[in-house]
Order: sequence, then C-alpha cells, then structure tokens
Amino acid sequence: MLFDVISAFATSGLSTGLTESLPDSGKYILAATMWAGRVGTVTLAAALAASQRAQLFRRAEERPLVG
Repeated sequence: MLFDVISAFATSGLSTGLTESLPDSGKYILAATMWAGRVGTVTLAAALAASQRAQLFRRAEERPLVG
C-alpha cells in the first residue's frame, strides 16, 4: 500500500494492483493524493499563504496622459 501511495503522490502511474480491492473511501484518498502530487506541495502552500496574508501597502494609481 505504501508503494501505491508514493506512486500516487509522484503521479508516476505505477500500481501494485491493490487499488481495485480498496473501498471507495480509499480510492478517494488516493485520488486526493494524486491531486496534491500534481499541484505540488510548494505551490499549494504558497497559494494558501498568499491568500491569508494582509496587504501592508497600496499600489500607486495614476491616469496616464496620452497625446
């Protein structure tokens, strides 16, 4: 089972054949592991950190002069 979990996280497509005998909840956990491996832990952590951080500055706004 450990091989299947590592393979799911690495999204390599390898399996020992135990996935067929898993209950539905186990298959959902493996699918979530595959998604986490595909998205990447660093990308996921950065997205969560960026959405929760308060913005301490304000960008300057200016109307551009044309012509």
